[in-house]
Amino acid sequence: MIFKIFKGFEDTYPEGVEGTDSWYYAQLTPCSEAYEVPCFKGEYPGTRLYFFEYPSGNVFEPIKQEKNVFLERPVYEYKDNSFGIIRYDFNKEVIQVFIFKPDCSSVEIITEMPFSKVGDMINLRLEVSPFVLVKYDIQNDTIDFLWPKEKHIQFEENEFLNFQNDGKIYTSKWIEDPHYREEIIIRDAETGEILERMPGYLRRMPDGSVWVMTR
Repeated sequence: MIFKIFKGFEDTYPEGVEGTDSWYYAQLTPCSEAYEVPCFKGEYPGTRLYFFEYPSGNVFEPIKQEKNVFLERPVYEYKDNSFGIIRYDFNKEVIQVFIFKPDCSSVEIITEMPFSKVGDMINLRLEVSPFVLVKYDIQNDTIDFLWPKEKHIQFEENEFLNFQNDGKIYTSKWIEDPHYREEIIIRDAETGEILERMPGYLRRMPDGSVWVMTR
């Protein structure tokens, strides 16, 4: 058995990233969500976000820790082996989306918007593919696309976005009647119109493919 020792990471537990089996991440923060940061009254220490490459064990920290800055969990984009990261800067009251490309060790900001544009920070997420910034309204079953193109789509009850691809939005809807099951719903990305519906589950795989588990 081979042991790799990572000194200085005694509080760190690497977690897998959906869509890849080559990368793990660790998010070190005293709170789990960005909307909790104001509770620290200006004394939030900042998030540390590490990336671990498998099997090399190489460690990256592309965005450095900064006081009153919260870093969201990363989202993986298979097409160019990149990660999207939402950065909440409570000093400047802006939200930024960063793209980290480990192949060339590059980090760039691809968009920035004020806190006022998103309201509360609950259910703000980065999705693929390509990267889009969205905000869910769970109570009203809607989703607002905030970037790169703004649009509003009405979902069904208990429906959530999995990913988008080739002009289509792929969602899942869970149902209990009384047994638990799920449906796959495919919508037009521009209009939100339902194009197809089927029973089953979607799973993104490390090679970029999607497994459709259906009847």
